[in-house]
Amino acid sequence: MDKIKNIEFLRVIGCAAVILLHLFTKMHIGALDDIEIYNKLYGMTRNGNKAVDLFFILSGLFFCYKLNLKASMFDFIKNKVLRLWPVLIFVISLYFAASLFGAVKFDIYHHLLCFLGLNGTNLVLINGGSVVFWYVSAMLWVLAFYYYLLKNYEEKNVNLTIALIVFFSYGVLIHALKGNIYGHDKTLNYIINIGMLRALGGIGVGYFIGLWYKNNFEAIKNFNYKIWHILTLTFIEFISLFFIINNLMLHKLKFNNQIIFIIAFAAVIIAFLINKGFISRFLNKNWCVNVAKYTYSFYMTHIFIFNVFKNSVWKNHAEIIITHPYLNLFITLALVFILGIFTYHFVEAPCARYFKNKNVKNLGGGG
Repeated sequence: MDKIKNIEFLRVIGCAAVILLHLFTKMHIGALDDIEIYNKLYGMTRNGNKAVDLFFILSGLFFCYKLNLKASMFDFIKNKVLRLWPVLIFVISLYFAASLFGAVKFDIYHHLLCFLGLNGTNLVLINGGSVVFWYVSAMLWVLAFYYYLLKNYEEKNVNLTIALIVFFSYGVLIHALKGNIYGHDKTLNYIINIGMLRALGGIGVGYFIGLWYKNNFEAIKNFNYKIWHILTLTFIEFISLFFIINNLMLHKLKFNNQIIFIIAFAAVIIAFLINKGFISRFLNKNWCVNVAKYTYSFYMTHIFIFNVFKNSVWKNHAEIIITHPYLNLFITLALVFILGIFTYHFVEAPCARYFKNKNVKNLGGGG
């Protein structure tokens, strides 16, 4: 099957939403909470946390799309850890180095729990340390669970199980949080973590979208699309993208049942997979892949920059930030981009190549 390029654009949208959410949240609750522009931007970007649910759905999609049940459970988990943990180790090292200069606090126990992949589960009280890693932690646990089911039981039975898990996960979230889907460090009735419920639901939705796409790939590719098919798909792409961008980054959603986000995410992903609308075809280009490759490094490192600024620049030089708010935004986001790009080229990509080549040699494929 062909590489799915336009889907990568959704990673960029999701990553931008999370970064803006954390930026204006840090400003809103810190020394800059009385500045009108920051308060306004904070209100506009508060739903950016829903982008994590988009990441979960995309993880489930690619999990199904690339599923190879020949690997052992150990190898499946090992490959995920080797792919994702180097950036985490680098970020923890940044926190430690910055703590030596008093720029941030370094709690070794929080970071240890993070390193062990326990934040994002109900085994921690507060997701300290590299707090954004809760998403990766929850994703890994759920992917391992679904992989185990698919490897050891009949697919039709597993599909029913995952469908029930998706239904009840979102049902519990919607009712426990009064229509919202947010949070990650709260545990309901001492049993299951909210972040884990979001992972179970989102990865399950993505899995079923991927299953539909794999089973109908040839039919989708060879279908005789009329102009009204193309226009309908373009309309779905536009409406879904507009809803996602508008409500993640441009204004606060007033509808009190946020399952609508999951529906919008699923709709745009399906339309992009069909790849016959004008928007999906425009985005089905290499530039989307080239931009999206940085999103994991951006996601993992951006909160470090914000924490350093909050504890130093914003705290000790608030008068300058108040006088020059746009310059503050430009410098802060510029540093986020610089650190993210550096992390990708000098940590994430080299480690990925190293472990990939080592794995090939171990399998007898090395020259």
